[in-house]
Amino acid sequence: MKNAVKVWFLGMLLGTAGFGFAPAAVADDVQANEFVEKFSNEVLTEIKARKKELVADPAKLDALIDQKVMPNVNFRKMTQLVVGAPWRAATPAQRDAIVEQFKILLTKTYAGALSQVGDQTLKVDKLRARPEDTDVVVNSQVLRKDGPPVDLAYRVEKKDGKWKIYDLSVLGLWLVDSYKAQFQPIINQSGVDGLISSLKAKNGQG
Repeated sequence: MKNAVKVWFLGMLLGTAGFGFAPAAVADDVQANEFVEKFSNEVLTEIKARKKELVADPAKLDALIDQKVMPNVNFRKMTQLVVGAPWRAATPAQRDAIVEQFKILLTKTYAGALSQVGDQTLKVDKLRARPEDTDVVVNSQVLRKDGPPVDLAYRVEKKDGKWKIYDLSVLGLWLVDSYKAQFQPIINQSGVDGLISSLKAKNGQG
């Protein structure tokens, strides 16, 4: 996956707002595609404005994710889907550890792609869902001057009147499926604790 595309995975995980600001308010009655469009455009604007700062100081990127991701992304559900059936047997402490280590892994994986942000813009497709649907896929395209459009999709769920993203797809490759394929052999061989240990090692904490 090219770095310019990785940026959009990272961008969607960064939340709608910039460092030091509250998340942008989104009305409860907006449709999923309206939420994604507002979310995405604000993310892209923020990354462009702060690219040098975030690249130069990874701690600020970590802080931004800690403070701004959770209101906009259902990261716990994303992690649960990645782990699959073993999640149900995991203890609360194990679940918390996996969520934390997975977040660190994604941050490290995509942080280096920040330098690739350029003139990308996002075109969000018309929503193909009923107004009452609360779990939908929003399709869009990343438009670039130096290449063909890149298909980008979001799985979003509405709970308590708020939309949240819980999976992302670039060129048909879903984030949850990709990491599930990586994690399942580890879980099958070493269990949930083995996955936690593996993630910690990848994150330089082993």
